[in-house]
Amino acid sequence: MAAFFVSGMRRSILIALVLTFLAVLAAAGLHRPCALRPGDLLFQVSEGGMSEAIETATSGDYSHVGFLDGSWTGHVWEAVPDQGVVRTPLRKFLRESAKDSEGRPMVTVYRLRSGLDARDAVRRARALSGRPYDFAFMPGDSTLYCSELVYECFRDSAGEPLFSSIPMTFKGPDGEILPYWTKHYETMGLPVPEGAPGTNPNDLSRDPLLERVPMRW
Repeated sequence: MAAFFVSGMRRSILIALVLTFLAVLAAAGLHRPCALRPGDLLFQVSEGGMSEAIETATSGDYSHVGFLDGSWTGHVWEAVPDQGVVRTPLRKFLRESAKDSEGRPMVTVYRLRSGLDARDAVRRARALSGRPYDFAFMPGDSTLYCSELVYECFRDSAGEPLFSSIPMTFKGPDGEILPYWTKHYETMGLPVPEGAPGTNPNDLSRDPLLERVPMRW
């Protein structure tokens, strides 16, 4: 009887420890590995002059976007100024994001709505790996910026882009070209391509083809 009582106590202690451990994981914001899927779009809040200029001109919080190559422990396809089109470890992508007041990455996940397959987008990104970054933010050449990479990779069964291009703007709330963009294009000897067709992370995030996926990093 005593042995049975001791054994029962041990089981109770073990159960209590397991429940405590699970509670700690939940408090830390950890999630099951199946929370993310290949093709999920990760919209990032970044810091720096270009990031702030993008956010101001496009009336939103996001300045960068990439999409998932694999699962939770996978990689993100993105186009970045210093490397062009690259496959970045997810942990590095999250680490390079701006952080909120609790130190969590400011990255929002969006997913194609039901019936749309993102696997072809991953295959197209692999074919574009190594392309240089498009500092001029212009369509029709071999260079790519972040949301342009998404635009080029996500296509329907007929090969047409899933997402729409829009007239780009480089203006601030006052209707004037932001000083950052004036200097940026002067450095390249190019006019600011106001109104040229393009894309950006904020307008892309509002596309009806996408739905937000709740996520706590």
